[in-house]
Amino acid sequence: MISVVIPVANESATVAPLCRALQQVLQDPYEILFIDDGSTDSTWAELVELHRPGQVRAVRFRRNFGKTAALMAGFAASRGDIVFTMDGDLQDDPAEIPRFLAKLAEGYDLVSGWKKHRRDPWHKVLASRLFNWTVRVASGLELHDVNCGFKAYRGELARGLGLRQDWHRLTPLLARAMGRRVGEIAITHHPRRHGRSHYGFSRVFQGYRDLVAVLLYTRHAKRASGRVDRAAEEWIRERLD
Repeated sequence: MISVVIPVANESATVAPLCRALQQVLQDPYEILFIDDGSTDSTWAELVELHRPGQVRAVRFRRNFGKTAALMAGFAASRGDIVFTMDGDLQDDPAEIPRFLAKLAEGYDLVSGWKKHRRDPWHKVLASRLFNWTVRVASGLELHDVNCGFKAYRGELARGLGLRQDWHRLTPLLARAMGRRVGEIAITHHPRRHGRSHYGFSRVFQGYRDLVAVLLYTRHAKRASGRVDRAAEEWIRERLD
């Protein structure tokens, strides 16, 4: 079963066409989960119309809690063996889903999209490239676009991620720290046709702050795991002797 988790905030013009496009690509069994992150327009009314028991579901936040909270709610509600995440603005193309599945079949646990030809304003593209370069240098994880919202996860991995604050953009680093294989594919990225971007320069600084936090967290977790492994080895040796 495939689950598709889609956080949306004031995306009333896009949720219906996105849902239809996904239904043309997905094969049974599947579920599409929209997480309405405190929309103030008619997004929720559109989602109510789209509801189909067992196939199209929606969760509504009373106010905006941010993308990390929306994804965590979607992961918790998901039932799929494979869980996709994507944005609700029609810039991600559902036709890429079979390519993600093919990459997962090579033995990966998380496959991240790479918006190789990004259809966004130049300042957003530049900020993203600088951030991704910093992530590669600081972490050693060779991904071109770590913060791309279009990703595919093994279901148990998605539901086991302990995301905090705004760590959603750095899930590949968390997955690698858990011993999971992380891959990447180049994907089509469409220009925005409806609404406005939620991107702002405050998010640039927030991204770097979160990168430092995730690096410290994963390195501490790795050291703690090493101590546990050494303790286990000593326990075994004592009993073998």
